[in-house]
Amino acid sequence: MAQVEYATSSYKTPLHHRIIASMPIKASWVDSTSGETINVDGMTENVGETSALVNLETLPPVGSEVRLRILEENKTVIEVLTQVIRVERDPSKPMAALTVLDNIKKWKNTAMTAAQKWVTRHWQLNYEEEWVN
Repeated sequence: MAQVEYATSSYKTPLHHRIIASMPIKASWVDSTSGETINVDGMTENVGETSALVNLETLPPVGSEVRLRILEENKTVIEVLTQVIRVERDPSKPMAALTVLDNIKKWKNTAMTAAQKWVTRHWQLNYEEEWVN
């Protein structure tokens, strides 16, 4: 009985928060074949405590390192080195899942706060528009 209880009710898995926010980004990486630096603009799909899911027109290869900058009003909120852990090659919405490699504590504080502010700002705008009509 103790094993069943441990396996079901008392075992706690860590929760990783993600905030759904569409913030502008700039991503850059070095192409392994040509050696050229590729710069792409995009948007976040969601921001996690140690990761981000981003929409990009050109997708980096899985395993590559990507320099990610989150922007707010054309100013950099945070810039970190990330690694591509997964890509989704849907032509209508190509996305890359990135895990943060450096400045994780700063990312957790800065990026999550910026994403929360984005959600609050857009929720208030949508809420006010709904009541105006």
